[in-house]
Amino acid sequence: MNKTSYIKSNFNLFVATAIGNIFEMFDFFVFVFLSSLLSTLFFPHNIGNLSLVFTYLTITISYLLRPVGGIVLGSLGDKYGRKSVFTLSILCTAIPSVVIGILPTFDQIGYLATVLLILSRIFQGFSSGAELPGAITFIAEKYSQKNYYYYCAWIPFGANISIAGGSLLIRAMTNSMSHSFLYSYGWRIPFLSGGVLAVIGFYIRKHIAETDQFQALKTQKKLQKIPVFSLFAMHKTAIVLGTFLALLVSLVTSIFHLFLPNLFIKYLGLSLQDSTGVSAVGAFTLAIFILFFAVITYKVKPVLIARLSIIGLVITFSLLLNKYIVLNNLHNLYIAVIIVSILIAGLNSVYAGLLVDLFPAPVRYSGVAVCFTVAATIGGGLTPLWTSAVLNLTGSYMYIILICLIISIICLINIYFLKKYLSKNIYNL
Repeated sequence: MNKTSYIKSNFNLFVATAIGNIFEMFDFFVFVFLSSLLSTLFFPHNIGNLSLVFTYLTITISYLLRPVGGIVLGSLGDKYGRKSVFTLSILCTAIPSVVIGILPTFDQIGYLATVLLILSRIFQGFSSGAELPGAITFIAEKYSQKNYYYYCAWIPFGANISIAGGSLLIRAMTNSMSHSFLYSYGWRIPFLSGGVLAVIGFYIRKHIAETDQFQALKTQKKLQKIPVFSLFAMHKTAIVLGTFLALLVSLVTSIFHLFLPNLFIKYLGLSLQDSTGVSAVGAFTLAIFILFFAVITYKVKPVLIARLSIIGLVITFSLLLNKYIVLNNLHNLYIAVIIVSILIAGLNSVYAGLLVDLFPAPVRYSGVAVCFTVAATIGGGLTPLWTSAVLNLTGSYMYIILICLIISIICLINIYFLKKYLSKNIYNL
């Protein structure tokens, strides 16, 4: 293969793997930041603020289905191939987005609109359970003879670029569209465009080759009959360690890039434009530093990068709790989000590769899927409910920071045990 063909092949491979996760994060971000608008359009007007709570519950319900989808589809990926499940998942994730984009509102068809919205998110949540785990598994196995930590880091890089792009899109929409157009047709544009993007991803994935590691397992007849049974029977410790590893990434990213800026619209009186601006800067900062730390994995062991990243977060959250930085204005919110984004980037750059190292090839897709989806459900799906409840009940964001600190300390302890476990099988860079 000549150099041009090699570059084109690698480019197609990265587009195929990254595009699904880019769409997934973009769609999730758009849904969160349009929550107040969607609550008005798809729930009865006479329930007041409960409509926003129900909209957040819709997000949570879709997340609760992710572990189920991760277990089912991840097991199928270990049994029938990464490519087949990986290709199917992006199509099944795209369909609900398109449905939401063309869905009639509550004023047009009543409670049927509410039901269809919830069902679309449930189906999407189930399908998304295999998306990022599939991308991680596929890339790691394709580059198993190279520094796959570096290559896997491009997946969260793409996800955060999509969050930044989603932020800027919502900002542009609210600045350029009239209120009537935004509430009638404008809000549909992100869902429809995201769905089209995912369909393109499906077409590209159809034309990529299966990984050599899975082909070898198939040839040697080492595939598990029911991979998920083998996973839970033989790799319980790895599941616990991997879940805590992914939990901190999910929790901190969700809070500081999505929900805290969004909730501060009410808490600090920020405009939607201000809030999306904070999210865009945080996501862009995180994306850039993910690649920075990914390059460092060529010289520094991934576990050390993860440990130093978490120590930095513990210190930062402690400073926030002691009010060295007070989140009482937009300027300080920017500072806090940028600092946290730089620190979490260290963990974000290596956690995908570490998840891969925790599981042998016969149960790798299943193992990565279970760890990621459970962590995402706790760190992302439940976050809008408990963060909004904390701010409503206490009027203080300090309790949210305290939870971040506690989880960071637990994950720092987790890294110690993770290192001992990985020392037996890690591709030691």
